[in-house]
Amino acid sequence: MNLTFAVSLPEWPSEHLSAAPALAAMLRFGRFAAAPASSAAFYARTLWRGSLCRLLAAEAGLPDGTPCVLAAPVSQQMGMNQAHQACGRTLGITPDEAAAWCAGLTEFFADAGWRFHPCRPDLWLLSLPQQPGWQDVPSVWAADGQADGMERAEGLAPPDWLAAQTEIQMWLHTHPLNAARAVPVNGVWLWQDSVGTSPFDFTAADRSCAFLPDGRAAFAVPPDWDALQSLFAAQPQPVSDGLVFLEGSAAAESGRSLPEDWDRRFFAPALDALHGGRLKKLVLAAGGADGGSFVLTPYSRFAFWRRRRARPA
Repeated sequence: MNLTFAVSLPEWPSEHLSAAPALAAMLRFGRFAAAPASSAAFYARTLWRGSLCRLLAAEAGLPDGTPCVLAAPVSQQMGMNQAHQACGRTLGITPDEAAAWCAGLTEFFADAGWRFHPCRPDLWLLSLPQQPGWQDVPSVWAADGQADGMERAEGLAPPDWLAAQTEIQMWLHTHPLNAARAVPVNGVWLWQDSVGTSPFDFTAADRSCAFLPDGRAAFAVPPDWDALQSLFAAQPQPVSDGLVFLEGSAAAESGRSLPEDWDRRFFAPALDALHGGRLKKLVLAAGGADGGSFVLTPYSRFAFWRRRRARPA
């Protein structure tokens, strides 16, 4: 089988590699193929296939063809010269909070026929009577973070989208659930859809937008290599092309650096499996300006003339 580790990092690791010998070997011996990608593009490339809106609509039990858009709860902070928007699991939204907000917003927009569905705590669906013309509004991931993504996105948005954003912000501003939160949820980002092109037949990822090819939610990232092998063995069909999407929370909990944590849990045993012929191909992929993938085969380790690379040139 082929196995890809997708890592969510701003750049390739260049420190702590002495404590991560397997990762150092992957960066040295892997054949690098450049593929720069924004976070939004990288997620779409790896985490789901087809229309994300339709995947969530099917999960919510909506009839085929129901007009709907994606909705993500966000925390927005406005500074003197810059706006910051955070989304996703960093907000720590509980299922009960999501259900309460969606029920309240559905009641608030009842006259417009809007209905909010809490498909995930941090990723919702909005069904409405007619499909809006919000094609120019980017996804929440494209508008996320410290850059000017939110201002640029709002500059492209039509008046009805801006009006809806303002009404939602005003409604959330006084919501009692926010009084108990360290980080308030003070907005809901709405966008038309995001289309994914994931080629994988198995996905393990701790992101709400991750799906298997058959439309089921992706598996949670297992704690280690042995647990991953158990997941593979439990599949009804042999896995031919698997993806594990790694992020930083487990490393923070362990007190280790990201490279060291990933090396112990996954990279070292994966490299052993490659050298032992149990994997046909091992890939390390990342997004960002220097994004791309390091591709290894069982013969890659014999390219002894290659020097160690901390990041692609």
